[in-house]
Amino acid sequence: MTQKQKEVARVKLNDTSDLVATIVADEKLDLRVFLHTDNYTGPTKRGVRFYLWDDIWPEFKKLIDKVDKEVKELE
Repeated sequence: MTQKQKEVARVKLNDTSDLVATIVADEKLDLRVFLHTDNYTGPTKRGVRFYLWDDIWPEFKKLIDKVDKEVKELE
């Protein structure tokens, strides 16, 4: 059985790859690199998937805030 997936965001990393955020089965966030080359188009094994409804989501948002703060200090 195929799980319902909804792409919610895409960031171009370079000419052949994107980072794609997908909600899977209304309960998981999947962040995955997608390739689009002459030989292959689709997701790679490079990525992470976690449940939204446990304690990981708030911690992930804190992680992003910390990374953002560090990047701003580099500017």
